[in-house]
Order: sequence, then C-alpha cells, then structure tokens
Amino acid sequence: MSYEFALRPAPSEVVRRDWRLPLVAAGVWAAALAGLYGNTVSGLLVAAGCAIVVALGRKWKRCIAAAAATVAFGGLLGAGVTTVHVAARDHAGLAAMTAAEAHGEAELVLHTAPKPSTRRPELVTATARLHAFDTDDVVVEGHWQVLLVASGDEWLEIDAGQRLTVPAVLREADGGRLTAAIVSARGPPERSGTLSLPNRVAAHVRERLATAVESVPQPEAGLIPALAVGDVSMMDPELAADFRTTGLVHLVVVSGYHLSLVVGAVLAVALACRAGPRARVAAGAVAIAAIVVVAGPQPSVLRAAVMAGMTLLALAAGRPRAAMPGLATAVLVVVLADPDMAAQAGFALSVAACVGLLLLAFRWARPLEHRGWPQSVALAVTIPLATQVAVTPLLIGLGSGVSLVSVPVNVLAALVAAPVVVLAVGAAAVAAVWLPAGEVAVQLAAVPARWLIWLARNGAEIPGALLPLPGGLWWGLGSAAALAVLIALLQIRRLRVPILAVLLSAGLGTVPACLTTGGPPSGWVVTMCDVGQGDALVLPAGDAVVVVDVGPEPAAVDACLDELEVDRIALLVLSHFHIDHTAGIGGAVEGREVDAILAPPPGEARYGYELVEERAGVVPVLEAAPGQVFEFGATRLEVLGPPTELLSGTRSDPNNNSVAVRADVAGTSVLLTGDVELEGQRALLGSGAVLGVDVLKVPHHGSSFQVREFLETADPAVALVGVGAGNEYGHPDPGALGVLEEGGALVLRTDESGWITVVRNGDAFEVTTAD
Repeated sequence: MSYEFALRPAPSEVVRRDWRLPLVAAGVWAAALAGLYGNTVSGLLVAAGCAIVVALGRKWKRCIAAAAATVAFGGLLGAGVTTVHVAARDHAGLAAMTAAEAHGEAELVLHTAPKPSTRRPELVTATARLHAFDTDDVVVEGHWQVLLVASGDEWLEIDAGQRLTVPAVLREADGGRLTAAIVSARGPPERSGTLSLPNRVAAHVRERLATAVESVPQPEAGLIPALAVGDVSMMDPELAADFRTTGLVHLVVVSGYHLSLVVGAVLAVALACRAGPRARVAAGAVAIAAIVVVAGPQPSVLRAAVMAGMTLLALAAGRPRAAMPGLATAVLVVVLADPDMAAQAGFALSVAACVGLLLLAFRWARPLEHRGWPQSVALAVTIPLATQVAVTPLLIGLGSGVSLVSVPVNVLAALVAAPVVVLAVGAAAVAAVWLPAGEVAVQLAAVPARWLIWLARNGAEIPGALLPLPGGLWWGLGSAAALAVLIALLQIRRLRVPILAVLLSAGLGTVPACLTTGGPPSGWVVTMCDVGQGDALVLPAGDAVVVVDVGPEPAAVDACLDELEVDRIALLVLSHFHIDHTAGIGGAVEGREVDAILAPPPGEARYGYELVEERAGVVPVLEAAPGQVFEFGATRLEVLGPPTELLSGTRSDPNNNSVAVRADVAGTSVLLTGDVELEGQRALLGSGAVLGVDVLKVPHHGSSFQVREFLETADPAVALVGVGAGNEYGHPDPGALGVLEEGGALVLRTDESGWITVVRNGDAFEVTTAD
C-alpha cells in the first residue's frame, strides 16, 4: 500500500510564479518610457513594431520567442496609451506659447500641495493641471500636466485640489516627461471654488498632525509626520540627509511597507472583532483609500495601493497570494493610468525594492532558517540586503551614491520600525478626531523615533558611509550586470563559501582604509567636491583650509572634508545664498572650527541667508568687498566681486553679485567665480582685475550665460565644473565648454569624474578624480 502526500513548504516558500504578467508589465514600462522621449509619430512606429511581433508570435513555439511576443504585447499597450498622452502634451498652441515664454493668466488645479523646492527652498513647486492660459491675444484650453513654480509664503497655505487663477509665464519643460510646461507664477494666486471632500480630509489630517507634534521637541516633531504620511516639510534638513546616507529614507516615504503595516493592523482588529471576509476586505480597502488620500498620489503610494488592492481581491476570492503577479499588475495599472510614472525615479526604486524582496530575500532566508535561525530574524537580515542589491544599479545610474552602512543600520532599525510607523500613523488618525489624544499618541511615537534618529546620525558619521560613484546609464547597467553575475555565482554551492569569504575580507579590509586614508596630496592646489548640482571647493590654508561654498546637502560636503581630514576652516566663503551653494552649511561647520565666514549681502535669497545664520551660530560673518585680501600661509585670496554698487535688474541679481575670488596657492592661480552670469562677468572684465589664471571654476555650473571674452581672458589650463548628473537645467552648456577647450583647457566635470583634485608638481599640473 502506498500513500501520496504533499510536502509542506518551508516557512519562507513562495508560490510558483507565472511570468506572463511581469513580462507584459516590462513591455508596458519600456514602451511608455520610450514614448515619453519621443513624439506621436515615434510612438505610433513603436506600437506598429510591437503589433508585428505579437502577430508573428502566434506562430512561434519556442519559449524565448513566446516571451518576446508577450513583452511586445505589453509594449503595444504602453505605446498606444503613451502616444495619446504625448499627443495632448505636444499641443501646437501650448508649444508656441512656451517657446515664446508667453505672459498671461493661468487657470489650473493643483495636483499636489505646494512645497519648498529641494534645490531652491526659497521657491515652492507643485504639480498641477492647466485648464486654460489667457494672453492678450489668444486663449488655449485643455487639460495639461504642468509644473508650477512660485515664491511667497502664501503658497504654502494652499492645499492640493485647489482651483486657482494666477498671473504667470509659460516656459518649456524638460523632455522625457508628460509635463507640458512650467508655469512660473508672477503674483499671488486667486482661489476659486471649494476643495473636494477627499482633499479637505487630507488637509485636515495634516493640519491636526502638525499641531499635535508641537508637543514634542525637534527633530522628533519633524520626523513623525514624515513617518506617518510622508510629509518631510518639517523634517530637519541634516537629519533628512542622514536618512538618505544610511538608507533609512524608505521609512519617510509612504510605500508598501507602510501600507502592509497599516492594513495588517486594520485586518487584525477586524478579525478580533469577528468580522467576516467581506467586512475585513472592506475595512482594508478603506484603510488603503485613506492612506492614498492623506499621503497624496506619490509613485510609491500608488504602486503599493494597487498591489495591496490586488491582495485584498485575492483574499475576497479565497485564493492564495501571488506576490509577483500582484506587483506586475500594480505596474501595469499605474503606468497605463499615468505613463509619466514610467520616468519617475521614486516609482522605479519602489518597484526595484519589491522585486528584490520577492526574488531574493525569501530565497536567501531559507538557508538561514535551515540552520536554525528564526524566520523573523533571518528575514530581518536578508530583506535589507536584498532590497539594497536591487536598488543599487538604479542609485548608481541616478548618481546618488551607494550607502555602505544601509544593511546594518536597517537591521538595527527593524527593532522599532514597525511600531514607530504604526504609532505615527495612529497619531495622525487620532489627532484628526481629538487633538489632545493625538498629542499623547505623538509623545508615544517619539520614544522609538529617537532610536531611528540616533541610528541615522551616527551611521552617517561613519567614515565612508556613502560611497560616491560616477553616475549615468552605463554605470548603472554595468553595476546591474556585475551584481547579476555575482548572484549567479553564489548559486553554485562549491563557489559560495569562497566568494562569501572574499566579500567578507574585502568588506573588513575597507575598515582600516576608511579610518586611515585621506588627507590632501603633496602639492595640493584645490579640490572640487562632488556635491551634485552645486559647488563646494577646498583650498589649503596653512594648517587649515579655505572652503568656498558648501553645496546643497550637508552629507556630501562633510564627506569631502572628512576625506581631506579637515578639522579647521580658516575662512568659509559663500559666493551667494542660493541653496545649491549654502544648504550644506551644517555638514561643513559641525564638528569643525570655523574662524570666519565671507559672504555678499543676501539680496533676494533670504532662505539661504537665514539657514546660514541658524547653522553658523557665533561665527563672525564678513561682508565681501572688492580689494579685500586674506593670507593663510602660502595661500593668498583677493576679493574681486561683487562690485561696490551691487548689480540690479539682471536675470538673477544674487548670481551676478556672487563673491568672486582670485586665489594664489604657492604660485598657482585659481579664479573662483560663484554663479556670475553675463552682467557679473562683464563687471569683472571692466574692473581691471587680473583674470588670467591656471585654474578656473567655471561660472554658474557651465550654464549658457557666459561671456566668451571672459572665458578667453581667464585662459585656464584646468577648468572645473560643479554639476549634478541629469540635472534639470541642462548644465553644462556645450558651447561654453567648447570655448574653454578651444583655448586648450582641460575641462573636468563632477557629474562625470566625481571629486576633482588639482596638484602642482613643478611646472606641471596633475589632476586626480574619483572615477
């Protein structure tokens, strides 16, 4: 007699996956992304090509051919839907207005609430739908996705969903998105109509939560709204940078993790109340809808909401959960509903993290479980590792660097991550109903939040915590290929132990290197730090240094100064107060002695000025004036600008009134120009100052606002451009770089080379970079 029975799967076993839906989703995503960078004609050609492959695929029998046909079917769907949206985006009348930078009155509805720009917090930005634009001569009407850019505190009081009219200028938007135009407000908004019920609910919850967190001190008060609803507007900028450096940023972006915790808690309560399957599904659906409404239609929220909805449908149908098809369905629904999501980095990172979780984390946990590890402990280790592996190629491609402390920090954060998120979300819900109870809930959430703050701050201070790598498509693809080969080799049992031993030895080998290497080389002249879209330069000053600008983020400039072993800054020069030159102030001054700060009048850039005032503390601030001279050992600095009578009425007065400095470092001349544009460069040419130098910091990140005579007069041997990879400004301009290269200059850019150090060796210059 024989018996047949099914073996019970291992605790972390997943359902056998059907790859048809993921292949269709990949085709939809790829075609949508291609369509965003094209036009109606190219979209139709892609759709036609996919249709041909699908038709031929009916005759193909091989597995690879069938997979190609499946991807092509998704491509047909994605290309067709995206082409319709692109045709609307490229409306001829609107395109003519953006090309002419038309002035008029815009009627629009805000899609998201205005928030300070991450690059220039003195400005606020919001996505919106433009319904009409009225000039003196013509009116265009439609439903276009636009980016609103404005200034003024009154904008921060406007909620998502508000219909308004505002005087504005239409400008061209960057390619590769469905954004049809940039609407630059030129006055205060005039509201019309009332908010819809969902938008009123979202505004009420956010307002009550902001009031409730006043009962706890900073930085907890700013962190709790971020944990609850993804609102980082109150979060300390330096703490936000530390969260990015240590890989904890996923906790302050509402995603699948938040939804799983909240919906799981709601279902647990419903089950405890003996609710039936339909009632539990309804309760879960209400929880999902509430999170989407309050957190807003962020990419990670939408992806997670659709995936959670599919899970609830599976629960209602009494079927087991199939996670990969659920994720694929989420991608399909989100991208087909809004093809613009295909080009959003947040959406790609969210999906990549989920893929790593589903394909790698549970698989890697099984060997640990077989060795006696509890499942929860095994997954606490493998989930951060798997998601880090999955998102690393994207992070490298985006030029964001790779956190080397992400995995251990996230393992330690797992001790409180779930409770603090549930408490923060609960505080938001309770505060919306009864404020005193919400304040109590906030105080409870603040206790575990302090552990996350401690982890982020201390993790970010570890030498080498953030590994800066060159960004770009090919670096991202190369890292993806290398990781794929490594994972494949680890599947071979006899190779597994040697490879892990090599990786462990390499990891341990970096520890003393991080602790002992660094410091400037012999003959050091200047280092341009890689701080993304911004400037930060360091020059020797005897037993200290001179720092010129500090970039947009504290972590990047702090890492650069650590690498140079800087503990004292003799003079901190701030060329002007735009955020891409000043927001990293905390990373430069904290933990270091700063003798003085040299800066121009703040002008219009009040936000950066106030930030410097707050972070600089008691450090004396000197006002720059032409003719000032500072000497530090073998380094001499002469201030060339701004002029005594500040420039006004230019395209950007703060840029043109930048502090311009000529430095002589042991006989090597360096011209540091801030962001001076046409008027500022002409003023320097007319000042009689000696502008011919060995090294030039190219003005304004190499923008198109360059005076050819100024660049030719500088005539540098080395030209340095501080610029972020894939920046939205089109920096640097090929024409400006061409002028410098024609003059024989070696042009180096931080987006391609990382940090750049210039060394004088006798009569020759040597340049070292991070690539």
